[in-house]
Amino acid sequence: MYRAPIWSVVLLAGLLAGCSTVEVSSASEAASLAASAAASSEPPTSAVERQPLPTGFPVLAGAVAVAMPDDDAGLIGLWESDKVGSAAYDFYAEALPTAGYPIVGLYPGGDVALIRFQATNGAVWQLIAHASADGGTSIEVRLDRP
Repeated sequence: MYRAPIWSVVLLAGLLAGCSTVEVSSASEAASLAASAAASSEPPTSAVERQPLPTGFPVLAGAVAVAMPDDDAGLIGLWESDKVGSAAYDFYAEALPTAGYPIVGLYPGGDVALIRFQATNGAVWQLIAHASADGGTSIEVRLDRP
């Protein structure tokens, strides 16, 4: 008795069952799957809402804006500069008060320098200058944090 056609049918049925769509066990699970499918087809949006950088905020000459990560709500502005050493710190220690941002604290340092200043809304912000991976300087403006 030749059984090859039976095994072929069983194998084909198994393959078809493995390739079929997932069965949904409840209406809420179906809605969840539909929502996740719709979300994956929409363009990505920022994961955080940021405090906007005020118009006219001083920026070190030659500094280039860098894309900010979506998971850091405290970050307000981010730049890279090819100037090294204390150039960014010195610039902002002078430029912030001149632009109407009173200095709350100056914290010069070797690898990292920090300036705490008062924003126009009265909140305290920080300017952090530190060495970047490419040998330049990274400049961050962010909400105050310990």
